[in-house]
Amino acid sequence: MSCFRRIVGIVLAGLCIGIAAIAAGCAASSEPARTIVVNPYEGVDWSTVQHHRAALHVHTLQSDGHHRLEEVLAAYHKAGFTILSITDHDNMKPNRHVEGGRVPKEQASPFPDPKPADYPANTTWPWADFGGPAPQDLGMVGIEGNELSYRHHINSFFNGFGAPDREMDEDALLLEVKKRGGLAFLNHPGIDANWWTRQPVEWYVERFQKHGPDYLVGIEVTNCSVPTEKYDEGLWDQLLARFMPHRPIWGFGTDDMHTLNSVRESDAVFPLNRLSEANVRLAMETGRFYFRKSSRRDDFRQRRRPEELFPQIKAIRVDAKAGTITIDASNYDTIKWISAPESLEPQADYKTSNAPWPLGRVVHVGKTLNYRQTPGIGNYVRVELHRRDGEDLFRTFTNPFGFAAAQ
Repeated sequence: MSCFRRIVGIVLAGLCIGIAAIAAGCAASSEPARTIVVNPYEGVDWSTVQHHRAALHVHTLQSDGHHRLEEVLAAYHKAGFTILSITDHDNMKPNRHVEGGRVPKEQASPFPDPKPADYPANTTWPWADFGGPAPQDLGMVGIEGNELSYRHHINSFFNGFGAPDREMDEDALLLEVKKRGGLAFLNHPGIDANWWTRQPVEWYVERFQKHGPDYLVGIEVTNCSVPTEKYDEGLWDQLLARFMPHRPIWGFGTDDMHTLNSVRESDAVFPLNRLSEANVRLAMETGRFYFRKSSRRDDFRQRRRPEELFPQIKAIRVDAKAGTITIDASNYDTIKWISAPESLEPQADYKTSNAPWPLGRVVHVGKTLNYRQTPGIGNYVRVELHRRDGEDLFRTFTNPFGFAAAQ
């Protein structure tokens, strides 16, 4: 009998262990199995690429900037930029600040001369027609651009379109960019100013539903002040939560330079094996770039090298078999992995609040994310690398990675 009891005891103990193991397995698998379906950095050979600085929102005296084109080109060239788009407003004549007395008359731009048929909606392109050197003479890729400004501001690239008047709404403007073979992104959504009309998240959802990623590629994320940055970053996360992974919305970092002595510290960086217009365009279409922003505004011409200030991405490695993404980087304090907000419902009035919607959630901190085992991940994850220097915060952002349920 004692032997029988021992056997029963062993069997019961085994059953308990088995039940516990099953329960543990269920708990471990409570997160849905994921597969990565959007990797904007797929195909980048990080051992051979060069990291090219890009300025994709810049103004001159041809609209409401304070400097002639040649001065702007010289400043960005000296700062190490190799990709540049002059995006003067299509609804302004040249020399606005000369006429307003903020720029001396002797510095006024004489261009364009002669005036083209679409003046003043014409682009500041080619640069040689406006007193500047050609991009190739500076070792740059120059992108023809315009800031379509009668309605919600839209940056238009790789085409010469400028709206003649207010009659065209945003959808008509975007379709014209598409017709002309261009690309576009939506500008500075959260500006807190009397001249700007903020829009609800539904307005942006409708734009990205109506217009495909073959021409409407994304939205500005960093063209904002520190008080309003939660507006723009929160909006980006709200859109990613709704659209990823089937319709990526790439984030863009820009400084929106108007005067060189006070410029937002932000740019985009393109890891390219060869610098060419075709490769830059492809990267804009596929999200194959990262972008940066600090909490400072300062004199553009007096800055330290960005390599000294910002977290530096060395490589991004995806191991689909292991279910991991790894960021190799330097000059950072922390790496945050951010996924979908907890709620898609507004938490305040978008017209008056600088944080009207929930931000994306931090789901992990560290250089490697296991996207199959980390709880809280939604349909995407993006990465922010942070470095603090006293009161100043320097951030480097990746574009989003997209996930789908494993089949």
